[in-house]
Amino acid sequence: MPVYQPNAVVGNSQVLVTLGSHGELMTFFYPHIDFSQNLHEGMPAVYFLSGEGRAGRLVWTFDDGWESGQHYVGRTNIVETRLTHTASGLGLTITDLVHPEECALLRRFVATNASQKPIRAKLFQYLDVQLGEVEHKNAVHFHAERSLGVAYWRNICFAIGGSAFDEYGCGRASAGSQDSAKRQLGQGALNRQSEEIGDVDVAVGWDIFLNAGESTSRDLIVAADSNEIAAVARADGLRDLGWDAVLGWTRARWEEHVQKAVSIDIEDDLAEAYYRSLLAIDLLADPVTGSILAAPEFDPFFERSGGYGYCWPRDAVEVCLAMEAAGFPDYLARFLRWAKRTQRPEGYWEQRYWLSGERGPAWCTSEGSLQIDQTASVLFAMGRHARALEGPQRLAFLEEVWDCARKAAEYLTESISPDTRLHVPAFDLWETFRGSFTYSNAAIAAALSEAAYLARHSGHNSLAERWASAAEAVKNAVMSRLWQGDHFARGVGVDGELDRRADASVVGMVTPFEFLRLDDPRERDMAGRCLESLARELARHADGAETILRFSNDGYAGGGPGALTTLWFARGLLRLALAPGTDSATRAGYRARAVASMRAVLQAGTSTGLLPEMMGSGPGSHWAAPHAWTMAAFIMACLLLDRLGGQARD
Repeated sequence: MPVYQPNAVVGNSQVLVTLGSHGELMTFFYPHIDFSQNLHEGMPAVYFLSGEGRAGRLVWTFDDGWESGQHYVGRTNIVETRLTHTASGLGLTITDLVHPEECALLRRFVATNASQKPIRAKLFQYLDVQLGEVEHKNAVHFHAERSLGVAYWRNICFAIGGSAFDEYGCGRASAGSQDSAKRQLGQGALNRQSEEIGDVDVAVGWDIFLNAGESTSRDLIVAADSNEIAAVARADGLRDLGWDAVLGWTRARWEEHVQKAVSIDIEDDLAEAYYRSLLAIDLLADPVTGSILAAPEFDPFFERSGGYGYCWPRDAVEVCLAMEAAGFPDYLARFLRWAKRTQRPEGYWEQRYWLSGERGPAWCTSEGSLQIDQTASVLFAMGRHARALEGPQRLAFLEEVWDCARKAAEYLTESISPDTRLHVPAFDLWETFRGSFTYSNAAIAAALSEAAYLARHSGHNSLAERWASAAEAVKNAVMSRLWQGDHFARGVGVDGELDRRADASVVGMVTPFEFLRLDDPRERDMAGRCLESLARELARHADGAETILRFSNDGYAGGGPGALTTLWFARGLLRLALAPGTDSATRAGYRARAVASMRAVLQAGTSTGLLPEMMGSGPGSHWAAPHAWTMAAFIMACLLLDRLGGQARD
């Protein structure tokens, strides 16, 4: 099937819905935000009626002939899509939200006649449901007297209601089916069939008769629960509560969320993107399990990637550290409890997981092919979180994680080659190369330093000394073998040969692992040379901004720059700007370059401000948005920018 990239997302901790730029419902994840994906298609459409016995015509909102715009409503996760049908003058505004505490999508349509002639039409919403990610064995039935449809499969049930339906129908969605609801829409009328089983689809509709300048609204509710009684009760309750009350409640919840954030004083466009990133990350966090979704799944059959609807421990660490820095420490505390539950007996963490903690489909599972930076990142986060706590809280945390941290530290220590003092062969963070990598070694050195901190404050001084010594040995090996005069090599291949190819991951030496001490003039100079080398080798310039490829000859997702790596570069520049000994002119130059790169990432995002993993070649060609790790990197860049303070702005 085609891979479609969403333009916006709405949700809560159990529901995640992705939207296309023309109001298409692309996915509906429930009862968890990673599984199951219960919706194959969910498109709105308008059927324009013709007089004098002539046939009308069906127009999907994604068809040519519509002008569209989509944005979030203020600092909330409420989405508004504005559509104008240029030929008829019909305006259609679609507002989508998921109730903060109820598993339900609410959608309001407002139709407006901006022409000088009356408009006679039917507004439709089509749903090809595949509850439980099962194409067949679904069922649907309608309660016509209540304007209510019910789709169900095992323990997943959708109640479909809202404003009283003028049209309703169901059928089989299978290709070639004569009675599919989609086929019925082409005729401008639905069959009012009360039930169907198998590969079912559903449509509902409302009559729209508007004189010039008139408007009218219709509401759709899709409420989810484990059974029909509960789902119907939820839909009825929300309908009775009313659109305005639900809208107000939802808006207040999101506005309250962002008010908790660390305030920043930076350029307005970057500040708004900071808050948008905080809001988007909350949609990708599971507060029950504590895990973090990398991105809403958009490639479920792994056609163009390995999929994104999982938790990578390393990504989650970066996300949670950013949220902690922004004033939300609970994300990291919850994630570390999740990490404690999912740690392997050997002391390491897998490549990726379902949010519940089971191993996700992976290819880095055998000894010698693990992603060792996953384990190092988790241990690193434990130390950083402990440093942020004080008194009894720190002591309680140390007691809670000590056994977990000890096993991870011992695993990493045993993974250091006694000959090279670099880690033994593993996969890199791109899941592409095997060897011993600068990024992974920096992560290990930083992790073992944090493990030494945990040990000292837990009364295990001998272990603290051993782990600190191991961290220092790794750092010395990296500095002596991988530093090439003006840059760090990517690492060492499995054949023992130096891998000199340019790779943006070496920015990890500067951030987040702070492997290089920027208060040391020699190491600060190395960091500056390293970033400039990456700019020469991997930068692609657009409108005065430097955007950074992941590594040389990277062909993934079209081979364009990485949004994540571009933000790493910006963060590296900002850390250099903040370093002692940096003069004011150099500081201003670093700042200007970082801001330009950050804005280039914003430009590569969706029209609603969600940031991708990879930057495409033009508008709409972004890849994997919203990408939690990228949005976390943006948050960290904004916080660094704020720390600079007092700089000239555009």
